[in-house]
Amino acid sequence: MNNHSSGSSASLPFTVAVTRGSMVESRHLVAAAVCDSAGKMLRSWGNVESPVYLRSAIKPLQALPLIESGAADAFNVSEKELSLACASHTGEPIHVEAVTAWLNRIGLGIEDLECGTHWPTYDPAAHALAAAGQEPMAAHNNCSGKHSGFLCTAVHLKEETKGYIRRDHPVQKRIVAILEEFTDLDLSDAPVGIDGCSIPTIGIPLEHAALAYARFADPSKFSTDRAAGCDRLQKAISKYPEMI
Repeated sequence: MNNHSSGSSASLPFTVAVTRGSMVESRHLVAAAVCDSAGKMLRSWGNVESPVYLRSAIKPLQALPLIESGAADAFNVSEKELSLACASHTGEPIHVEAVTAWLNRIGLGIEDLECGTHWPTYDPAAHALAAAGQEPMAAHNNCSGKHSGFLCTAVHLKEETKGYIRRDHPVQKRIVAILEEFTDLDLSDAPVGIDGCSIPTIGIPLEHAALAYARFADPSKFSTDRAAGCDRLQKAISKYPEMI
């Protein structure tokens, strides 16, 4: 890795070289940003001002409404399930069983997931499923834990569960509000696409994404309840890394 860095957002990206045998097969220019929770940019590489789709990188922030709404406590969501709500899991039996049990506990089923279906990304799990003559379900989707958290929150708040992936659904509006608070941005006119699991994904500059994660790690500027929610998710992720 060649590191062309300076403290400004105008610095060059750094280069990652991919080798195959003794030859460099490809080179990739990478932009990155490091920020503290007060908003001070500590290091940056490349263009950190243009918006990017953060996609699965922001799952812990998308899981905050599960706690802040009271849904996690109302449905006795375990630390293991909180970790799963932040997950890009690999579709192993421990993930599928946890998603299924969680949905059943809130009165729903796998058919209520709107994340789509794909084969497990963990090869042994995919091979075992195929060997048994079975097809993957939505619970195998690497985002099914996150979607279970969305549904759990909607059920608790007595919202319509069908269509929870729509941009105008309260589930998605709450997430946008959280992203705005963590990034210090008005996202009403930000670029919007559709993520691989069917929910809206919003374009956010890397410098503001870095701020958001610094604040997730150090949520002292937020209310006591929000800081407690961040801490609760951090502990769940650390305790059950196999779920995420």
